[in-house]
Amino acid sequence: MSSSSSWPRSSEPERARSLELGRELFDREVKKYRLVPATLLGSDEMKKLLVEMGYVTADDLLAAMGYGKASVRQVLGKLAPTVVREHDQQPDAKPQKMPRKSDGAVRISGVDDVLVRFGKCCSPVPGDGIVGFITRGRGLTVHARDCLTVVKNVLDKERLLAVEWDGGEPAKRPVKIAVYIGKDRPGLLAEITAAISSRHGNITKAEITVTDDRKGINHFVIEVEDLQQLQGIMQSIRDVKDVMNVERVRGL
Repeated sequence: MSSSSSWPRSSEPERARSLELGRELFDREVKKYRLVPATLLGSDEMKKLLVEMGYVTADDLLAAMGYGKASVRQVLGKLAPTVVREHDQQPDAKPQKMPRKSDGAVRISGVDDVLVRFGKCCSPVPGDGIVGFITRGRGLTVHARDCLTVVKNVLDKERLLAVEWDGGEPAKRPVKIAVYIGKDRPGLLAEITAAISSRHGNITKAEITVTDDRKGINHFVIEVEDLQQLQGIMQSIRDVKDVMNVERVRGL
């Protein structure tokens, strides 16, 4: 038995997470070529490949894919070389790797072709501590570490995966803030939006509420590159006269 296919008992939770992610990656890649995942996994080609690569079972290989020890693309190229070659030679063939930056600049244990979503319950931005959660059929959902969904242990811990922000070119992420107004007055909204623009924030949604006593709460959804930019925007808004407080709102 190859050491690559041996998973000690102490690492079973890690293997379970890797297997889930590997299966997600494999299924998604296979379907791009209009092939059936179960057929490939049970094929004679798979049995030969397992021997060649030193794995005992298909699950061992899938777990290695999820852990980043084996390339999904290379495995598929060996299981169905003719189909892959003919597909990739077509002029309109789509790239087989999803651009990491379009996925929100998240790095996952060396794997860069997994579908990544961001939890709407917490809307993390670069700079926030984050954790990944594997969802069958939907790829990986990224949550802030202090998200209530995580804190309350709603998520199955067996599906949690360590992730981190990529250090490359920033990808803008939406975040919601609440601006508390002590006294509404003409021009106040313009000053608040100017404060946001001064820190290069982009407003995508605004909800303005003013009470009968001229107080109010304004909600803005803004696009930012990272936590530092968000904190700078919030401080600029706090400096506006008649703004009582600014808070980040989890979720959109």
